Amino acid sequence: MRQKWIRLLCALALAVSLAGCGGSSNGSAAVYDLGDGAPPSSPSAEPMETTEETGGYHSAASSDISGVSLPTDGRKIILNASLSIEALDFDATCTALLQALKDADGYVASTELYTPSYEGARRSAAYELRVPAAKYEIFLQNAGSAGNLINRQESTEDVTRAYVDVEARLKSLRLQEERLYAMMEQAGELETLLAIQNQLTEVQYQLESYTSQRNTYDDLVSYSTVTVSVEEVRVFTEAPVTFADRVGEAFRSSWRGFGEGVQNFAVGVVYFLPALLVLCVLAAIAIPLVRAVSKRSRARLARQGQYAAARRPADYTAQYAGPEQAGGAAAEPAQPGRPAEPGEAKKPKY
Repeated sequence: MRQKWIRLLCALALAVSLAGCGGSSNGSAAVYDLGDGAPPSSPSAEPMETTEETGGYHSAASSDISGVSLPTDGRKIILNASLSIEALDFDATCTALLQALKDADGYVASTELYTPSYEGARRSAAYELRVPAAKYEIFLQNAGSAGNLINRQESTEDVTRAYVDVEARLKSLRLQEERLYAMMEQAGELETLLAIQNQLTEVQYQLESYTSQRNTYDDLVSYSTVTVSVEEVRVFTEAPVTFADRVGEAFRSSWRGFGEGVQNFAVGVVYFLPALLVLCVLAAIAIPLVRAVSKRSRARLARQGQYAAARRPADYTAQYAGPEQAGGAAAEPAQPGRPAEPGEAKKPKY
């Protein structure tokens, strides 16, 4: 029995030691061949680099504005770009953009089109495109030529260190998996076999997780992500050069904005016109009724005020008060049919 437990503890200790080998692989970054077989020049990951071209206001057909310089030592670089394009002919620009994507052997990851239903509205579109890294720069030039390129942003992310670390962990886990399979063939006891099986399940789970992470890196490195926004305009935006040009462009832009604002206001009035007509009819009915009710209320209050002024409480007191209370006033005549006794005061009648 003691030998069974000793074998079980030895198997678990060996599995734990093999698992620890996968976590201490930081010094093996220069061992793995990345891409063209050359090791990376440095195991540390480089920060993200970003280049931006804003306010271009020109067609990209006449210029090469590449701001990304890629290393040639086999490093794992993720390329990302963002383009903003103006279009006079919206359909033609979108068609040219998709044709450039097809020529670069890329594909559309997502599309969002905004097409208002009213006349004169401006359409817009947003694309998320995946382009092979080898044809990344060619696609950017062709996509910019589809319309008036007004903004171009590019960024790079070096994931060499993370990729090498994942590769090292996968190599260690595969070695650990082979050792566990060999131990399962030699294990004779059920308890030892179950313990090895549990450890093998955990190793296989980690293998799947790191393999998925490596495949994600491969996909991001092999296919660059390019987001493109296309906006329909009536006039291309031009870059002002002198102060007079800037003033003229500001005036024209302000005038166009004023005209569009007047049109939008007119459309809004027409949109709310049925509701305004209904409100006017209700107001025409309700206002005379309110005036009539208010007039009747004022007349009723006026009548009540006149009645209160004609019969004051002092009048009732003087009518029913006796000689003593009236301050020497003449006594009320006696009731007919019975002579009034001396000193008798008539009681008030209620």
